[in-house]
Amino acid sequence: MAPDTFGYTGFADLILEGSGWLTNAELDSGAMPTTVFRMMGYPFIIAGAQLIAAEYWQWVVILLQYLLTAFSLISLARLISELGLRPLVGAFCLLSSGLSFSLLLDNMILTDSLAASVFIIVLSENAIASLREKPFSYVQALISGVLIALAFLVREGVAILSILFVVPFLVRAFLAKEKRWHSCAAIAAFFVPLLLTTQIYKAWNENRTGYSFVTTGAQTVYLSGLVDAAEKDQKIFSGDEAIDVTAREKLKNYSFSEVLAIQGSLFAQGYVAPELASLSKRKYFESWVEFPSSMLRMTIGHVTEKYATMAFRPIGTVREAGLWVNGEKPWPDYRELRKSMFEDVGAFALVVGEMVERVIAIIITISFVIVPLIWLVRLCLGKKPEKREVLVCFALWAVYFGVLFAHALVHLETRYLTPVVPFSIVIGCLGIQRVLYRKKYSESKT
Repeated sequence: MAPDTFGYTGFADLILEGSGWLTNAELDSGAMPTTVFRMMGYPFIIAGAQLIAAEYWQWVVILLQYLLTAFSLISLARLISELGLRPLVGAFCLLSSGLSFSLLLDNMILTDSLAASVFIIVLSENAIASLREKPFSYVQALISGVLIALAFLVREGVAILSILFVVPFLVRAFLAKEKRWHSCAAIAAFFVPLLLTTQIYKAWNENRTGYSFVTTGAQTVYLSGLVDAAEKDQKIFSGDEAIDVTAREKLKNYSFSEVLAIQGSLFAQGYVAPELASLSKRKYFESWVEFPSSMLRMTIGHVTEKYATMAFRPIGTVREAGLWVNGEKPWPDYRELRKSMFEDVGAFALVVGEMVERVIAIIITISFVIVPLIWLVRLCLGKKPEKREVLVCFALWAVYFGVLFAHALVHLETRYLTPVVPFSIVIGCLGIQRVLYRKKYSESKT
């Protein structure tokens, strides 16, 4: 299991043990008490699975994740059809989306799979409606908002990332044949379920702790970004505040274990989890004011070339999924295989296969990064008539980079891009198809 998994299973155990956690957060039990550090949604799913299947509960959760992923791929397939991708290209997009990273996350007890599936469904269905020039109704907005609110109960970061939905929603309002102002007003309705859920969650925490917050995840999220920045600029923690002094004492290798050590030390000094989260958050934003270049360097440093290979990696994903399902990898890592590639035919084939998939992924990613911008410029110059296609693709492009840099500002992992990678695949392949086939769309698509 991943390290985060134990936090969710521990919360689930508390749920099954009784209702005490509803009124007592046990802030004095440690630096990161489970019920304030994690959202309750995923633990409730685990607890339900344990009641249904006892020791086989993991398979119930995994089956649920596979099911929701299947629904998200159906929505993605509808978008692929609406964009006019050729059948083989569309099939490749679906295969790549299903096997590139979601396969791995579907087999893990983590929140990423469920949250990503909801994102893909909402964004795909909105993009389809935009291409069809349909207005954004209040009912559709509320349904989408409820889905996002449910995803928020699973993963807190959804609340911040939901702001990015404004871009594709505005594009939909602009493209609608009628009721444009109605569509703009519906955007506000979309956020109502999330705002209500957030306020209820905060009120619940305030009632049992005296502090108003959703979770205290900020205590490690923001501090992780600060530690990454401090590795290049030790002046980040040069102040006299408790967090600065403690960080200077604990930081040696600038690792996540030291982030936890800082939290533990501050807890020993009398700070409880909500206060630790506030300390980390305040220090983070102060550092952007005092050391903007160092914080910017940290953010850019989080975006590496490995994110360009996420668009197509079936071999690597099957290998990693095998590790989580069976406890061991079906074959060694790429670097290990290279050592014996000229001595073993199987190793040679796997190395060549991974090299090919990396090249394919990079080509798709380059197309995705560049082509929507070219299309937008040509549209502004009046040289590209497919207004709907261009604006919808650009909106999804904007959401992708919004998610990327929102995480890069603090801490970025490949799994965090799962909600948007399918769109990079589809748009990247659409750009390649346009270049290869030079196909002009009929007037019904303009």
